Amino acid sequence: MPDRCLPRDVLLTADAMRKADRTTIEDFGLPGFTLMETAGRGATSAILRRYGPAETIRAFIICGKGNNGGDGLVVARHLAERGARVHVACTAPPEDLRDDPAHNLELLQSLANSPGSAADNLTLSTCDRVEALEAQAAAVQPSLYVDAMLGTGLTSEVREPLRGMVEWLNGQEEKVTALDIPTGLHSDTGAALGVCVRADQTATMASMKAGLVVGDGAQYAGEIDIVDIGMPRYILSRVSRDAGCAFRTSDEDLCRWWPERANDAHKYSVGMTVVVGGAPGYIGAPVMASRAAARAGSGYVACACPESIESTLAQKMTSIPTLALPEWEDGLAPDIHDTLSDRLDKARALLVGPGLGRKSMTQSSICDFLSETDLPAVIDADGLNAIAGVLGAEDGNLEPNGRWILTPHAGEFKRLAGEDVDFSDRIGVAQAYAKRWNVVLLLKGHPSVVASPDGTTFVGGAGGPSLAVAGTGDVLAGLCAGFLAQGLQPIHAAAAGMHLGGAAADRYATHSDARTMQATDVLDEVAKAAYEICGTSKASR
Repeated sequence: MPDRCLPRDVLLTADAMRKADRTTIEDFGLPGFTLMETAGRGATSAILRRYGPAETIRAFIICGKGNNGGDGLVVARHLAERGARVHVACTAPPEDLRDDPAHNLELLQSLANSPGSAADNLTLSTCDRVEALEAQAAAVQPSLYVDAMLGTGLTSEVREPLRGMVEWLNGQEEKVTALDIPTGLHSDTGAALGVCVRADQTATMASMKAGLVVGDGAQYAGEIDIVDIGMPRYILSRVSRDAGCAFRTSDEDLCRWWPERANDAHKYSVGMTVVVGGAPGYIGAPVMASRAAARAGSGYVACACPESIESTLAQKMTSIPTLALPEWEDGLAPDIHDTLSDRLDKARALLVGPGLGRKSMTQSSICDFLSETDLPAVIDADGLNAIAGVLGAEDGNLEPNGRWILTPHAGEFKRLAGEDVDFSDRIGVAQAYAKRWNVVLLLKGHPSVVASPDGTTFVGGAGGPSLAVAGTGDVLAGLCAGFLAQGLQPIHAAAAGMHLGGAAADRYATHSDARTMQATDVLDEVAKAAYEICGTSKASR
């Protein structure tokens, strides 16, 4: 990722964030105390933007003994100085605090003991039991809770007494703001570690954390505000390549990757896609995939299908030519490459799999076909089932060479990788198998993750649960193939297809109930979403 990377684009692991902190302190010369002060001040502003003005807030801030608690102490000071009534409940005695958190506790105690309006608004206590927490909250009657108990360093289940405090906090009706990450959320995987604070707002420091958007993160983080703490962008860019880190796709990415058409463009120069799919009873999948490839901008899309359904498929697609593939009783005949040779000479991308079925001869013929072509390819659905057990085999003849985009959902991925695969770390799994198989892997789910063999990874920045409907995978595969045919690198073609499909689904939800969406609705929304993302900016030039 170039140095243009912004905090909203980057998803960092806890280790990468610690490395960025160290680099900022040691190489850039910005002291840790200054970073904590800036973080607390920025988080205060984020809180006031959502829940201000300050004079109306009665904040109850629960602070642990680490750096996350130190951020909470800074927030308490700034809220009090701006006129909010603030009570700080420290979960550890003062002598347990070290370094910057201890310094900030001293500053807060000095403020509380000094004359003036800020001191009148500020109280502090030590609270090591949930019963004490409950009693103090009853006395304060807060309008807002701030969670500053545990930060990004947590990797095991939350233990008592904090476990009970988290459970108690989740039972309160008032709004909750979490600092950096909700207590109990794994910063890398988004797993809830036993219990987790359910926040309405998370003010996260310097950059997004991967765990805020993968796993359980979305249901616990609430609305996310990224707090600028003065960390240079080049440092974030440097650590963003570390294992487990990723980038969120954005509208700006899509516009940057999607090539403009030259004035003298023609259907072949724009890029031809050949779709291989379909079987008796599975006609809709290749239709939607082919139409999606055309919607993504492929200048010429041809759909190759078994000869037994070719006439039916042709009636479904008036603007997309169909090609008949010879078939035997147990599936497609083994000479697919020879049958399609004229079209393959002009094509720039393949899409193999939608609706092919699982007949044994079809699977064997598809593997032979893939071993005979050098074209970049998207492999989806039954194409994935065909290569399961063959991909990565030492005695196999399939050599992806980084040219293939695989688009499995969880079930298909288990058939490829084995039933015991652990999805708890979606980013890590995608990165590991993309490297192992030398492919671009688009692991579908919420959110979807795209990883390349070199570790470059994107997490979907658009789309949601409305995409959980049959056929949307065919649309996604077609979009990826259409972008691939236009010359995008496989990683960018996959990420662009993922983002545009998600944006189309989001657009549908702006005018219709998302629960009613069908795959064809996504197709209908693609062109409009594309224009709103990229076309309006070009039209205004």
